[in-house]
Amino acid sequence: MMSGSKGSSNQTGLFKTKIVPGKPGSGKLFEEEFVASEGPVECLGITFENDEKRREYFLDKLREKLKDPEFRKIEGFPIGEDEAILALSDPPYYTACPNPFIEYFIKHYGKPYDPATDDYRREPFAADVSEGKNDPIYNAHSYHTKVPHKAIMRYILHYTEPGDLVFDGFCGTGMTGVAAQLCGDKAVVGSLGYRVDKDGIISQQETEENGKKVWKPFSKLGARRVVLNDLSPAATFIAYNYNTPVDVAAFEREAKRILKEVEDECGWMYETLHTDGKTKGTINYMVWSEVFCCPDCGKEIIYYDAAFQQGTSQVVDTFPCPHCHSNLNKKSLQRIWNAYYDESLQASHQLVRYSPVLINYQVGGTRHEKRPDERDKSILKRIESKSLTEWYPTHEMPDGERKGKDGYHLKGITHLHHFYFPRALAVFARLSKKANSCSNAFVRFFIQGNGLTVTKMNRYRENAYSQVNQYMSGTMFVGSLISEVSPAYSMTNKMKRLCKLRLPGINAQTAIMTQSTTSIPEMADNSIDYIFVDPPFGNNLHYSELNFFWEAWLKLLTQREPEAVMDKGRNRTLQDYQRLMAESFQEILRVLKPGRWLTVEFHNSRNSVWFAIQQALEHAGFVVADVRTLDKQQETYKQSIQKLVKQDLVITAYKPNGGLEQRFRLVAGTEEGAWDFVRTHLKKLPVFGLKDGHAEVIAERQNYLLFDRMVAFHVQRGVTVPLSAAEFYA
Repeated sequence: MMSGSKGSSNQTGLFKTKIVPGKPGSGKLFEEEFVASEGPVECLGITFENDEKRREYFLDKLREKLKDPEFRKIEGFPIGEDEAILALSDPPYYTACPNPFIEYFIKHYGKPYDPATDDYRREPFAADVSEGKNDPIYNAHSYHTKVPHKAIMRYILHYTEPGDLVFDGFCGTGMTGVAAQLCGDKAVVGSLGYRVDKDGIISQQETEENGKKVWKPFSKLGARRVVLNDLSPAATFIAYNYNTPVDVAAFEREAKRILKEVEDECGWMYETLHTDGKTKGTINYMVWSEVFCCPDCGKEIIYYDAAFQQGTSQVVDTFPCPHCHSNLNKKSLQRIWNAYYDESLQASHQLVRYSPVLINYQVGGTRHEKRPDERDKSILKRIESKSLTEWYPTHEMPDGERKGKDGYHLKGITHLHHFYFPRALAVFARLSKKANSCSNAFVRFFIQGNGLTVTKMNRYRENAYSQVNQYMSGTMFVGSLISEVSPAYSMTNKMKRLCKLRLPGINAQTAIMTQSTTSIPEMADNSIDYIFVDPPFGNNLHYSELNFFWEAWLKLLTQREPEAVMDKGRNRTLQDYQRLMAESFQEILRVLKPGRWLTVEFHNSRNSVWFAIQQALEHAGFVVADVRTLDKQQETYKQSIQKLVKQDLVITAYKPNGGLEQRFRLVAGTEEGAWDFVRTHLKKLPVFGLKDGHAEVIAERQNYLLFDRMVAFHVQRGVTVPLSAAEFYA
């Protein structure tokens, strides 16, 4: 179960557990019941009457801060009204804008760095990691990319102690926060293959040089605190819900209420008659097919009828025209357009024509399929004729590489609402309105997380890599066969899975902000104990484009200028990407304590992007100590069809401590200074490693890489390199 207290952006108090008699028929003698606690709440050293008072106090502070024009000038401040920011935020733990309370969170929970007493020592995490994506937590939201939280746990346990502060400047869905909190869960830590003793000491099995396996202690059980940041308000909203206590009973109650209300109000839209012509059924999904024109005879061709093979669910490359029998392929067909008056744009508009071709429906507990009949088509016409009363976003689609690659604009889609069939738009607008007025933020997370499945991007078995009713993450492609799903079909089972989800949800463990990592002045120098980041991968994913759907419904958009991506659609080059990554790494270096570690999880198949990341790290002042792989086990759609690299690289780097910097200033540019760096650097590297029972080469100990690190250290500090490569190798 999701545990703890009420995870809501409109909370009414903390929740505690009470044991009550089991309900009849539940099979349980006792059950847990969440009851409101009006007891005092402590937050950042201030005691409040209850959690609602805490939230009111900090919301008022945030509301005042939003009036400050200088506050809005912070790099990456999202685009939207104050009320949209306040509606999402739960300060001081989460703000859908730069978080003015971060510095107090760090002061309150952090441990000041004192070079005189600092005795931190860790070797780099010298092992490849393999963790799958099939964990229920990982799949709770359809965000484009996530690092499995169990993989991140291994790094956090290795580099930190309980209570340490961890930072992730490109947090996405907040898996680093989930990982840090679960470091205090004995069962989850044990599932990683570690052993936890009664005192909380964590040991891992290691193989010694003689081949003997022994258990060696390396960490302690206990949650770590986390500061999370992302440029995208959609991402930070998801991260907040992943990392905040959730009252599962309240969520289930509210989600069921909303789905029931929408069913009562819109159920007629999903009614269909069984093939007996009498019995009413409920539509699970309707398949729409693009309609083309034969270039030879000029007659209409329904793509589903001509190219889709019944029984195999495959789409053939060539097929005969059903009218003139000419041999055709999809590229030879001509599109047919529907012209209509777009009320939201107050102008005429054209979209490619789609025709309903298949209905999958339910009668009782049995599923059936049929072709749409005249009654079904009349219901669709009735829906099209009705004006929408609920608000929905009508933003013009932003420029970007996905617009060119996925080609949705070639089908007449110029604004966000064009991605929806009229029925889907009407129902999702109603769902969103009810979710936004609900007191439980996790309900909004639930509705938002299903938003892409109701768009025209939801494909119907287009090729071997997609299945019925599947939205392909990381794309904005609108195919020729679309599955329009009903809310009951797409959301009921998802709701049940979320109710069984076990999120960490520990109060006051995470603080989240929404801004650019290129400038985070709220975070003090030398204040963070460890940093794990999963930064943008060059041009692999275009986050602000892909997040546009979620953010438009949240009424808060990404400030795209500081987005670190390569994007032909916006003329963003590799140099732009490298510059922004270098600025981000400079800020990351500044807040990290000397001698501490940074882990960069990175995926890109291009050497130029990989080299750009390394240069950005070195330019910032980090020293790379190790490079490993992280295998997520399951391919993404893009990896499958484009044969991309399937394993991610994990770069381990450290911030030189003050002792080395002080010594170097005295002997900079001399051979003594160069060798002092090498000796100090070697202490940060693995000495011995086993892989598949054999000793492995420690790449970073090879002479050419040691020379590269030494040169980078000098160049970054503007100092002449005193040794040539030949002299160094000798």
